[in-house]
Amino acid sequence: MPQLEIALSDDVDMQIDQLVSQEEFVDRQEALEEILSLGIKEYQTTMETDTRDEMEFADEMMETTERSLGDEDDAYRF
Repeated sequence: MPQLEIALSDDVDMQIDQLVSQEEFVDRQEALEEILSLGIKEYQTTMETDTRDEMEFADEMMETTERSLGDEDDAYRF
């Protein structure tokens, strides 16, 4: 398994220790692995949603543009 060295703030380090002491995780390694995995999954989900939202917005804007242009035969009348 690949190993990684990271620097954590004291606050994050303390929170991880609390999770382990509350028996949410067996040890720090399990806690960090699970937390990183969840963070990556959330990030990927967010990225997919953002991309989908951008595409839907672009499609909607194109439809709006096409509707507002109308037919070439349509003329503006005052």
